[in-house]
Amino acid sequence: MKAPAELLATLRCLRCRGALGAASLDKGVPYPELGPDGHVHCLECGAGYPIIGGSPRMLPLAMRSRLWLDYPRSGRALEAAGIDRPSPARPAEPAGDVKQLTADSFAYEWQRFGAPRAQWRQNFADYMRPHSLDSFAGRTVLDVGTGSGRHSLQAAELGASVVAVDIGRSIDVARANLPPEVLTVQADAEELPFAPGSFDFVISIGVLHHLPDPHRALAAIAPLVAPGGHVHVYLYWVPERAWHATVLRWVASARTVTVRLPHRLLHALCVPLAALLAVGVVWPYRILRRWPRLRGVAQGFPLKTYADYPFGVLVNDQFDRFSAPLERRYTRQQARSMLEQAGLTQVQVLENHGWVADGRRAADGRRAAVGRDEVH
Repeated sequence: MKAPAELLATLRCLRCRGALGAASLDKGVPYPELGPDGHVHCLECGAGYPIIGGSPRMLPLAMRSRLWLDYPRSGRALEAAGIDRPSPARPAEPAGDVKQLTADSFAYEWQRFGAPRAQWRQNFADYMRPHSLDSFAGRTVLDVGTGSGRHSLQAAELGASVVAVDIGRSIDVARANLPPEVLTVQADAEELPFAPGSFDFVISIGVLHHLPDPHRALAAIAPLVAPGGHVHVYLYWVPERAWHATVLRWVASARTVTVRLPHRLLHALCVPLAALLAVGVVWPYRILRRWPRLRGVAQGFPLKTYADYPFGVLVNDQFDRFSAPLERRYTRQQARSMLEQAGLTQVQVLENHGWVADGRRAADGRRAAVGRDEVH
């Protein structure tokens, strides 16, 4: 596992891509080099980035003033980084900015559903296929869109050196869930502040399909992997069964309303919806799978995965389904093409209630030559 200073050395200035130095306003954990509040600054152009709660906040220029609203008690760090206070002439965020709306949605979600669970290890193993859990020891891993930090935690416990990234206040949930040696950074997936080739393994689970331009984000992520390393993503799938497609059409229609609801109201509505799904689908599956003669019938049930999770996970996932402003879905071939278009080779696409897609950066660093297969 790498020392904290080695992970800090991967950070790069968003303005000029220069290396960064740290200036701590207070000594403390999780990174003694940073302190809980302070700033990092570019050694070449002098640009500053605040450290709040132990996490560098390396956001694009248009999103930085929002930090004053989210962290009003961290004015010293924000001022030290040169971030101006919002004003009527310079509002904290563009009206209706989809990235900020998405960040706020997931921040609400993980602040309420982000507590560690015993099922996280198996969940991680399922998402990481075909990579074994043993393969993470000694790897340097970047987790893009870490959310509650659940996958970063598993990778770190398995012996990896981990950097966890999220665009919104979810990063504070991750910071609370993760051990001190994991570096947490607030950053945009399309403008990540890392040196090329810094990581052996980059994961982005359930993130790209919520972004304004998934292809652009993946193209920005892929060069961060060292030659011979892997990029590993999870994408929503286009359903092949007629009943599944019908349900998702209903969901899509409902989303035109639910994405505009206050998060607390949507959360309240998801509790009875989850209860209905539990009573009507999940609990009958639990009963039927106990009987050998009925297991074949049980295997045809949807939502089987929730049979081994607490009720709160079902509520969580309904909120997730109805709250994120953007949602895209992919066929197997489209998932494969996305990774190939990002220059990855040896692409594998596996089923896991969606597509788990894995690609390798060529050992000589060259890109694969493929055509673009647009998804709308």
